[in-house]
Amino acid sequence: MVGAVLVRLVLTTLVIGAALQPDAASTAFAVRQTGDAAARAIPHARGERGRDDATQPAASSTVKASTAIAYPDGPALPWSPGETSSIDVMVNNDTGATWTAAGADAMRLSYHLYDASGGLLAWDGLRTMLPFDVLPGQRETVALTVAVPSRTGTYAVKPDLIREGKTWLSATGAKVDPISLRVTAQLDAGYGGTTAPASIVPGGEVNIEVPLKNTGLGTWAAGGAHPVNLGYHWFDMSSHAIVWDGARTALPHDVAPGESLTLTVDMRAPQAEGTYALAWDMVQEGTGWFSTSAVPMREDLVAVEQDGVTFYGKGWGHGIGLSQWGAQGWAEGAAGPRLNGEQIVAKYFPGAQLALQPLSLPFRVLLSAPSTACIARTIWNVARMESAGGMRLVNDADPSVVYAETGPAEPLRFTTSGSTLMVTDGWSGQRVYVGEETVTLVPKQWWDPIGIDEKGLEYRGNIQVQVRDEGNLRVVNFVSSDEYMRGALPGEMPNYWEVEALRAQAITARTYAAWRQATAGDRTWDVRDDTADQCYGGHSFESPRTTAAVESTAGEILTYAGAPIRALYSSAHGGVSENVGCVLEAERVGTTWKCADGWPYTAVVDDPAELAAYDIRGPNPHGLWSQFVSGAEIRRQIIEDYGVDIGRFVSMEFNMSPGGRPISVRVRGSADWVDLKGDRFLRTTLGLKSTLVKVIPF
Repeated sequence: MVGAVLVRLVLTTLVIGAALQPDAASTAFAVRQTGDAAARAIPHARGERGRDDATQPAASSTVKASTAIAYPDGPALPWSPGETSSIDVMVNNDTGATWTAAGADAMRLSYHLYDASGGLLAWDGLRTMLPFDVLPGQRETVALTVAVPSRTGTYAVKPDLIREGKTWLSATGAKVDPISLRVTAQLDAGYGGTTAPASIVPGGEVNIEVPLKNTGLGTWAAGGAHPVNLGYHWFDMSSHAIVWDGARTALPHDVAPGESLTLTVDMRAPQAEGTYALAWDMVQEGTGWFSTSAVPMREDLVAVEQDGVTFYGKGWGHGIGLSQWGAQGWAEGAAGPRLNGEQIVAKYFPGAQLALQPLSLPFRVLLSAPSTACIARTIWNVARMESAGGMRLVNDADPSVVYAETGPAEPLRFTTSGSTLMVTDGWSGQRVYVGEETVTLVPKQWWDPIGIDEKGLEYRGNIQVQVRDEGNLRVVNFVSSDEYMRGALPGEMPNYWEVEALRAQAITARTYAAWRQATAGDRTWDVRDDTADQCYGGHSFESPRTTAAVESTAGEILTYAGAPIRALYSSAHGGVSENVGCVLEAERVGTTWKCADGWPYTAVVDDPAELAAYDIRGPNPHGLWSQFVSGAEIRRQIIEDYGVDIGRFVSMEFNMSPGGRPISVRVRGSADWVDLKGDRFLRTTLGLKSTLVKVIPF
């Protein structure tokens, strides 16, 4: 064993960590190798912790600067694939019990192994016996034996103590900090995210950009007897090589260790339909593929499909904010303890604060948008209205000016002639108002709703009527915040759902309406009565359970920096919510689209409760779905929506967000290509249920 400075992990009562104590061994790092591997070490960086190399303790005096191998973006110590090495770990027993080295209650030093993304590779690492009992208050150095992974890459080793058959120390709440391991070889490569297509027609050809980095110890030679090139293989889903020797792409120059570059590859797809793995692999000509010498390949899954794309999706809607099926799942305890409405909204809007809505002006609900979707019936240039207790027609600007009073259930008929509004008594046929002023209908008994025949619905509050520029009627319902919610909540969520899901929806919907009101500007209304905003059916939609949910959350809204947030929601997110900056507010950057910052009160949130949710009709119906869109239809829709003729469809490429949705979609054809905003293209242009899509099944 070669003398080395220690990698110090302090093991306290419930702590295993990389926190180094300020003593003689805490300022330098080294690794002691076992077996045939040579010992390698790197001295502590000059100046770190306020010391320089001249003040290093004697324990580090054998480490020479000439033996150090530095890397620009990772741990300084290179390890060889598949070797067995040891790391000196200092254990510090500050418990009141002895850590015995032998016997039934013996303590062993071991580790857990993780890949670069944090995925667990091995929980039960090799065991290392303590060389002697470690008494309370005693600190000792133990050489932890580590089996180095057989593939190159960056890994994390988390040391841990275990009493066999009983428990790991970390299971008792101990914090385990990792030691980074850089596993490399003379020839090693790292591959970045490529522009490989998600779907392509059989035999289709496209250019693909492949980012590369020389992560090895030696230079990639661009010329000579054994040049290094980029190649690729095609594998089917049974891991059989369909094409082994894909086209080579030469390096533009010698590539030194640590250097990065991007190559453009002319790739041809297989001729047969199916799902394949396109595997990128560097090759030293005349010597071998890097992948045969412990270097992992980069694999992109590609669907090869004739004349079109089959989309496999999850969810229904934009995927931002609250998931209604997720709220139902959390309320019914589908993925853990039952949550109340306030706890549910906190999950979906983690950056927002719950507050009480201040007293405000009534909500103004536009009933003549024209309405679509959930309401479907609208008002054009005629509206007939009545109320059980009678009504007063007044001047909107000066309610003391009364144009007419009606008896119980006596209707008034509103029509237009150009910019002129005409109001006729439905029983007598007499004109009670002709002019261009804005008028308001007020029920004589405040609790009586006003019915509008053209909508087939009744509404609480007042009804404002005026003539729009187009010569049609503009009809706006004025109601209090909670009166609005009584008529909107049943239109947005089934009234038989869990009460706490209804309460979460009430808080979210009230917040959304408050945000719309706060940002209305010079509009004469705040929200529309259909899915363009929220599905509002007034008094006709009300039910006892939804009204109770509204009353139990009276005035509750979500705020950020003291203002109502834009509290979006959709039916189902597909098991994960999305950052709005990657969907609705993605930004154009160059020829593609990138994630914007988004809103501070929304985030990517995993939602297991949505996937497990159910109601009296059965489980969540938006869990999985698929839809085929032909190449001809894709071409036609792009011409119609974007004015570009791509020619015969060839391929489609996704630029994915962290939440798993395409930020942008690049579509290539025989004549041209386009890079389109993912949300608009997938949901608006193609009409898919959501943007959480793949071209292979989930």
